[in-house]
Amino acid sequence: MSKGKKLIAYVGCNHVANFEGGGISVFEVSEDGSSITPLPGGVEDMPKRAGYLAYAPKAKVLYSVDERKTDGRGPKKPASCVLSFKVDPESGKLTFLNSQPSLGAMPASITVDEEKKLLFTANHGFFDHVVKVVETADGKWVEKFEYDDSTVVQYGIAEDGSISDVQDVFVLTGYGTDPNDSPQGGGHAQASPHAHIVVIDPSGKFLVVCEKAGERIYVYRIGGKRLELASVYQCPAGTGPRHAAFDNKGRMFMTCEFSSELWSFDFDATSGVLSFIDKQSTLSGFKGRNETATLQVHPNGRFVYMNNRGQDDVVWFSISEDGHLKKAGRVELSKSEDPKDATRCMTLSPDGAFLLVPDRPADVIRSYAVDPNDGSLKAMTEVPVQNPVFIQFVEL
Repeated sequence: MSKGKKLIAYVGCNHVANFEGGGISVFEVSEDGSSITPLPGGVEDMPKRAGYLAYAPKAKVLYSVDERKTDGRGPKKPASCVLSFKVDPESGKLTFLNSQPSLGAMPASITVDEEKKLLFTANHGFFDHVVKVVETADGKWVEKFEYDDSTVVQYGIAEDGSISDVQDVFVLTGYGTDPNDSPQGGGHAQASPHAHIVVIDPSGKFLVVCEKAGERIYVYRIGGKRLELASVYQCPAGTGPRHAAFDNKGRMFMTCEFSSELWSFDFDATSGVLSFIDKQSTLSGFKGRNETATLQVHPNGRFVYMNNRGQDDVVWFSISEDGHLKKAGRVELSKSEDPKDATRCMTLSPDGAFLLVPDRPADVIRSYAVDPNDGSLKAMTEVPVQNPVFIQFVEL
């Protein structure tokens, strides 16, 4: 962390089980992560289903998704949307700026390119299907099954950092086995597209989107008013690409939700083409239902961290010079009855000195010191937070 800076952690809280709260909480974190202090200035009333957050440091604006599905033509509850909040440079207090429709159900991820004044979201869509009865051209009546659209959306950003109009929407197509034998979504986890992550590569030229139903990684060239598809990487059936992150060498790492694997890729920053390097299992003898979630790459480029939902732990891997992976250790998290309610995110501090984990089943945020030599984690402290989901660090 920069000397003299105050480190703030914004925590997005989301609905799970019978919890009806939400919003974004504010904490000050010590330089070494050993102390986490609640601060006033968060927002409790919106968004109720705060998930992913993103920050624009020059404008001092925090962006959030409201991870819900609009409840029909005449919604009684707030519609699915993305929101912007001004960050007070002294206190970290959040002030609502504006919101825009998500143009898709269950926005799962958000990222910002402040230089290009662009904001991107991935809308996951829900698993439920509807049955439509339609007449065919030859006069027969059949059942047609329809699902939510999953979309990648590009917004502009106004001078004050608020979210301006939608510039482009990419509606994803394709699906896997429908229905399948997975307990996720009642067997409909791959019946329609489900985009999980939007991440900008280190060159700033490309946007990467992982979509788990068609099991594809989409790469878009960005910078104009439209998303330009640059490449598509097709993963094998049964993998379920979920989350991705880049290291300081421009390589990409990805979790596979269905196969419980971590993958590494070379990434061509000229063409936007991915080249597979390695994959490793994220499990340690666990035999039950498991779904991988997010990942974080250490700033030194030597370690990558990911978490399992089912095995319920954080696992770290060492990264070789050529991008191959070796499992190096794990720490257990609180157990969940269902992977969908488990811990699903974690965030390294800007300098990589510690890792904060929003342990949802226990309603706490846990802090772990990171050993820069072997990547190992050592528990330091924890603070109670009701249903924490995502953590965004901001230096003030």
